[in-house]
Amino acid sequence: MSLPMIKINLTGLSMLLGGYVFCSSSVFAQGGGPAILAANPKNANLPYDKHDISGIWSRNGTPAGYGGGGTCRDCGDRGFGNDVPPMTPLGQKMFDANKPSYGRLLGSADAAAHPEEAIGRRRAVPPSNGSDPYQTCNPMGPSRALIYPDPLEMNVLPNKILQQFEWGYGVRAIWTDGRELPKDPDQPRWWGYSVGKWDGDTFVVETTGVDERTWVDHFGYPHSAQMHLEERYRRTAYDVLELNMSITDPAIYTGVWKSQPKKFRKLAIDGIKTIDGWAGLMEDLCAPADDVEIFNKRIRDPAGGVSH
Repeated sequence: MSLPMIKINLTGLSMLLGGYVFCSSSVFAQGGGPAILAANPKNANLPYDKHDISGIWSRNGTPAGYGGGGTCRDCGDRGFGNDVPPMTPLGQKMFDANKPSYGRLLGSADAAAHPEEAIGRRRAVPPSNGSDPYQTCNPMGPSRALIYPDPLEMNVLPNKILQQFEWGYGVRAIWTDGRELPKDPDQPRWWGYSVGKWDGDTFVVETTGVDERTWVDHFGYPHSAQMHLEERYRRTAYDVLELNMSITDPAIYTGVWKSQPKKFRKLAIDGIKTIDGWAGLMEDLCAPADDVEIFNKRIRDPAGGVSH
């Protein structure tokens, strides 16, 4: 079994079986916000270009920048933001239908002890009772992929930026050739339609047309295909990239939903290596042949009391 396969199963195990354990009060800083990465003092005097966001970045403070379960360090939780606007009737219906396996366990004393957290963070169910689309290897969609604390590689090309995510090994295109977003796309896409441009020292990305089967974050918050997602990236230090997001989706939420700040640290080009020394993002694919047929049947389902 290769190293990437081991990582897939360990990541899945931490997410699916014990996810609610890792969303404890320890991930929140004073003031209720998530703990986030800070600049490394050793890199304080290194020069950098504020318009250069290329390279490998991670919200995870572990040496190689990955390990989204119990090894996640200084990366906060996997939520978009705690200040969720009130939902429309359709939004509430979709929210109730989504059954996440991440957060505080539904009905537990732990959930009752944290009323300051939005209800989405306090309703986790065992994975065998959940409806997470990623359990069956479906794509995550942009907001959820950006929140998960595994490395992200920014590949800057003349007409677009390709974001490649280690978790799921997904690729997203952000077009920078001046095109306009489709006003009412006939065909929603798993990653939506994205365009980006610089506004001073901030790289602004606008996305619409994201397939509504994806979730906003790990807590099962919904969106419609008309959701407008805005991302604002700022490189604030040699090794720090700051991201703030907002969602406008009148079909689901009665107001604009602003994310909590997400901060990424820059990894060395050879900061991620396999056992045999191959550098670069791990091929952390969710493949049905491995995850659905093997992982779910051998690990996930027995843990939830399901036998085959």
